[in-house]
This record gives sequence, C-alpha cells and structure tokens, in this order.
Amino acid sequence: MTAVAPTLYLVTVSSGRELRAFGADLPTLRLAYNPGPALYYHWEDDPALLVSFVYLKPFLDRRPQYRYRTWAMDSGAFSAQRSGTPVDLVEYTETCRELLATDPTLAEVFALDVIGDWRASLKNTEAMWKAGVPAIPCFHVGEPEDALVGMARDYPKIALGGAVGLRPKPKKAWTAQCFACIWPKAVHGFGFGAEWALMDFPFHSVDATSWESPNRFGNWRAFDGARVSVRGSHQNLRAEVRWFLALEGRARQKWAALWAKHPTLIDALPREVPA
Repeated sequence: MTAVAPTLYLVTVSSGRELRAFGADLPTLRLAYNPGPALYYHWEDDPALLVSFVYLKPFLDRRPQYRYRTWAMDSGAFSAQRSGTPVDLVEYTETCRELLATDPTLAEVFALDVIGDWRASLKNTEAMWKAGVPAIPCFHVGEPEDALVGMARDYPKIALGGAVGLRPKPKKAWTAQCFACIWPKAVHGFGFGAEWALMDFPFHSVDATSWESPNRFGNWRAFDGARVSVRGSHQNLRAEVRWFLALEGRARQKWAALWAKHPTLIDALPREVPA
C-alpha cells in the first residue's frame, strides 16, 4: 500500500458509537466498513483510524459497521497505566503479527511503551522487530536527545509523544527541536492533530482525539470552533470528520513537493520486517 504523507489518524474509542453515526449517504465520510473490493472504493475520502490495543476487541467486533481507509495499532500503554491493567508484550506482539499477516488495512504498528523508561521502551521495540513486527518507537517529552537521534538512526519511522499536556508555545518549540535533530525522517505525532502541527511541520502521520470534542464540549471545528449547545454521545460527527479530511488534504498539498524530494524515505517504510 503506497504511503501518502501526512496521514491524520482519528483515534477510536471503546464504544464506537460515534463511528456508527455515519450513514452511507456521504461517500467522502463513509466509516461503515464493507469487506472485499468495496473497501477500496473512494478510499481517499475515508478517514484513517488509530486503534488502541485496549479497545481492539470492540473495534474488531464492530468493524462491519465502519468505513475507513486504513488503521494503525497503538499499544495503549498510557490508557493501560491509568486503568491499572498493563499490556503484555508477548500478547501484544503476537496479536500485531497475526493482524499484519491477515489484514491489509492495518498500515502501521506502534511499539509498546514503558512509561517513564525509554530504555525499556526501546527493548520492547527491539523484541517486537525480532518477533517479526516492524514496530514504531516513540520519543517522549523529557527524554534525552541522544535517545531521539538513536531511534532515528536505527528505525525507519519514529513517533513523538508525551506532549499532549503542553501548551502550544512550548509544544511547538519541542517539536521544532525534534525535527531539527532528525529531519529528514518519517515522523508520527501522537496528539498532533491541531492545524498548526500539520501545517508547520512535515509529519508523515499524526493522530487526533479532538474530532470527538463536540460530543464532550460542544466545540465544533466545522462551525469555526464555535461552542454550541449541540453535544452528547449521539451527535452525528460527519462534519467534523470532513473538517479533518480537508485539513489532511491541505497539509498533503503543502508538503507534496518536500516529500517528493525524499521518495526513498517513504519507500523504506516497512509493513513487514524484512526476512
């Protein structure tokens, strides 16, 4: 599957209610997955998803109701830490390997983080690669810059994370420093779905949970960020997904010439570990 940069992953939630809210009447925003050739009809107009391992089972159970372009697997280490239920490395690795072998829509897998221990996180990444899973390691805010440089040296794509709680100004400064250290490199941004992130930095992919913010806060980007009284878990979020797809399209247009200078970088991104 040809990689196109940048890709913006919409993060799914356990209930999946918001995804099922989309009807099949809007071809640019169809999230109702259908097996077989129908998956590839207008795939450019369907969103990409990021699915936490913590929520994998409900996602797989409800996939016949969804329509999406591709999806990526996240370990869900932060969610697991908050819930007190750690993710088992062997189970996660075996699940990823099986899905990579059987599901052509699974585009990427992120390594299992050990929160607060970058050395242990890298050991997990190494173990996943040895087991046949080309996992993407993550560099977090507060970790030593040498670790970032080492990840960029040893792996074809890396992720930036741990910046969700930062205010925009320090977040931008940290991001700029990371890119200054490792560009050109394929980079994913965890929680970098804001417009400034996609338009200011040549990310290969990012993800966003904020596409569901109208349900929680009533803030609709589709209405210029207006806070309106229309909120709640049963709202139809087609307009919000359309907004993110338009943002993705503008970012692709802006960075197309830059990425065209690095075709070998994109071609080097593996979906499977080389034999």
